[in-house]
Amino acid sequence: MHASRSARRSLQLAIVTASLLLAATGCAGPRSPLAAAVPSATATAACPHSEYIPDEGRDCLVYDPEKNMAENERYRERIPVSPELQTRLDRYVAPVQAALDALPTPTTPTDVTVALKANGLMYAQTLGGDGTDISWGAGDGSAGCLFGVVAVSGEVTVSTGGIIQDGGCLAMIGH
Repeated sequence: MHASRSARRSLQLAIVTASLLLAATGCAGPRSPLAAAVPSATATAACPHSEYIPDEGRDCLVYDPEKNMAENERYRERIPVSPELQTRLDRYVAPVQAALDALPTPTTPTDVTVALKANGLMYAQTLGGDGTDISWGAGDGSAGCLFGVVAVSGEVTVSTGGIIQDGGCLAMIGH
């Protein structure tokens, strides 16, 4: 019985090894769907698509720079919220608006954070200050956010929505 089990393991190992060797040596022919899906092993760089140079035969991985730029900005997009979560977020708007309207002009990022946390928002971030508008984002631990701006002039905006794709409530500038 041991010899039979050992022989089966040896055969299984041989099959797996042969399969890996065939895959590694590129047995997929040019008409194989794998050949189209797997980048060439000779490409050592990426290069942008050009209307003046055909993509075929280039020794690089060709990409669409406009598409990449658009995808790169997706981190700022907000995840949609359910009606129930929107109702929950809406309850914060009036008290947060009143608290931020009551801040001195000009105000500081610390004052904004304290006002947000005093209204039940535990995760607060700010950007700006020192003579510039203060962007802020805050959450209560749900997947929803309040966000807006406290302008140097004292004008306040408060909006609601889901977290951004990166997570959190405030998209970093230049991120």
